[in-house]
Amino acid sequence: MSIAALVLTGCGGDSDDDAATTTPTQQDRGVVAQVASYELVIDRDQRFLVGLFSDDRGMVSHGSAELTFSFLGEEGNMLDEPTPGPDAMATFVPVPGSPESTNSESAAFTSPSEARGVYGAEAVRFDRAGFWEVAVDIEIDGTQHSATAAFDVREESHVPVPGDPAPRTQNLLPGDPDAPPDAVDSRAEDDGTVPDPELHEETVATAIDAGRPVMVVVSTPVYCVSRFCGPITDTVQELAQEYGEQMDFVHLEVFKDFEANTLNKAAVEWIWPDRQGEPAEPWVFLVDASGTVIERWDNVASERNLTEAVQAVVEGIA
Repeated sequence: MSIAALVLTGCGGDSDDDAATTTPTQQDRGVVAQVASYELVIDRDQRFLVGLFSDDRGMVSHGSAELTFSFLGEEGNMLDEPTPGPDAMATFVPVPGSPESTNSESAAFTSPSEARGVYGAEAVRFDRAGFWEVAVDIEIDGTQHSATAAFDVREESHVPVPGDPAPRTQNLLPGDPDAPPDAVDSRAEDDGTVPDPELHEETVATAIDAGRPVMVVVSTPVYCVSRFCGPITDTVQELAQEYGEQMDFVHLEVFKDFEANTLNKAAVEWIWPDRQGEPAEPWVFLVDASGTVIERWDNVASERNLTEAVQAVVEGIA
């Protein structure tokens, strides 16, 4: 598997409209950039993710990167000269299980066993839909590197965003006669035993109807192309073990039948509700006691991201 496949992934679906169009462009011989955000829209402060890697030297991890954005135009109406857009500072977001960076730690090439993650900038806002480009500047092991990547910004979101009502999902639970065990969890044993039972005790609908906050992770740990699904799902399980008395935690398996490329209805309600573009995973959503989405993380969320968000909710209802 290429390093690029560890940065950006989709879980399939029949459509001519890609959920996130990205084109990595190598500006020097050292680094390639690839946008790792699944969905970017206009007029909303949002997290922007970009992965950096070298086919020869591995992924880029730790430290921070400067991001500069430019608007390239729309389909059929590309600009002769890009229009300058916002800029931002992005910091390293490790996949759960990878070490958190210290403030003094500089960027370096790493193997997947040493560190895995992307660079994330918060509160990035785009003012028009169409094609954009990000220019990434970063110092790695004492040498300055630059890379660019093109990506698509939409008019509106197709996945629940903060402020939206959460889908009242009736997800499959262990023992459900309508589904084989791996439709409940792709890591399930033939007898239906799942490795994360704390995430398969309640439906999302039950949690919302009971007025309990709920964290929902939509992932397919066995079939996930990026290999991020398993670590993120495991982190949500650990949070369930620690905070399960105060709130609920639910895992929605993406596939009902992987071989037939059939998605679970419960997952579709969250990550592909209008069948636009290509569904992607993993996603994590945080829903408050009123049933409103208050946070969402696409592709990569660090242990710190998820833990701090859960702690804020728990402290708010304590």
